[in-house]
Amino acid sequence: MLVDDLSRCVVPGSATVKDVVENLTSSGLRLCLVVGSDEVALGIVSDGDIRRGLLAGEGLDSPATTVMNTSFASASKGTAVSELTRLARSREVTHLPLVDGEGKLAGLFIDQPDGEPTGRDNTVVIMAGGMGLRLRPLTENTPKPMLPIGGKPMVQHTIEALRSEGFLKFVFAVNYLGDQIETHFGDGADLGVHITYVRETQPLGTGGALSLLGGSFQSPLLVVNGDVMLSAKISEMLDFHHQTGGEITVGVKLLETQIPYGVVEVDGSRILGISEKPVYRDFVNAGVYVVNPGLIGRVPRDEKFDMTDLLAQVIETSNATAFPLHESWIDLGRHEDLARAREEHEGD
Repeated sequence: MLVDDLSRCVVPGSATVKDVVENLTSSGLRLCLVVGSDEVALGIVSDGDIRRGLLAGEGLDSPATTVMNTSFASASKGTAVSELTRLARSREVTHLPLVDGEGKLAGLFIDQPDGEPTGRDNTVVIMAGGMGLRLRPLTENTPKPMLPIGGKPMVQHTIEALRSEGFLKFVFAVNYLGDQIETHFGDGADLGVHITYVRETQPLGTGGALSLLGGSFQSPLLVVNGDVMLSAKISEMLDFHHQTGGEITVGVKLLETQIPYGVVEVDGSRILGISEKPVYRDFVNAGVYVVNPGLIGRVPRDEKFDMTDLLAQVIETSNATAFPLHESWIDLGRHEDLARAREEHEGD
């Protein structure tokens, strides 16, 4: 596919990482081009470039030039589509910026695979057994994953997004009012997926239901909290997990918190320094995990056990990795977050 309207995917050299994230979200192209004032292409920024930058300590206000790739493959304007396809595949890239004789950006070629996404062998486990106490009274008669957003249950957004990436096998871990979830989704045929259920007889925390999974798994499992909505390409998180060789990969979201006062650093009565309205950067747990099958045996059966407990075990004995999510992410555990999600999906 040739993209002629470059306004969709171009930012100036003065742009910030936040500007690039907004561009990636609005364009849906998974790639942003950075150009100088002379319209010469300076570099490209992909999702992966942003994630690596965040892990390296860059923030959303950092210049886009700190995360962009300057050694990108490109092609000449006017090259035939068949040749562009061959070039992209030989260089193992999906995007090729097109430049004119002066190096100025003149277009973008995107190599799009034919047909539907290949079905993935990974099973998605959706933790949907919580009581949603912080959302009372809305959850008194409705399980939290079934609260409507944009005309459909919140968890259906997750199923449909993952199905579009080739995830077709789902397991719901249910408890509180779980019959409503089972009645609504059934075996998943109406959504083009296959859904089975494990039923908690008591609250087992955010990870205890993994002990109820039957059978053996050959591929990593994707574990998702039933009350999160995110627009990230989870298949990229799975690919990252394979590349890093971790036992568990946790989706994390960068949270930047500004203190509205001058912060004074003291040692006893002596002032060592002062920072005016500093910004602190922390990665928070986004409630989505890739888990190697071998870890399932570590989860105690029929006991309360959180995913953070499993993560702590892996940190002590093996390799746990973080996958930064720069895309939209909402934890729907509070009334204000639910209201924000409904506003964002108004008119869907």
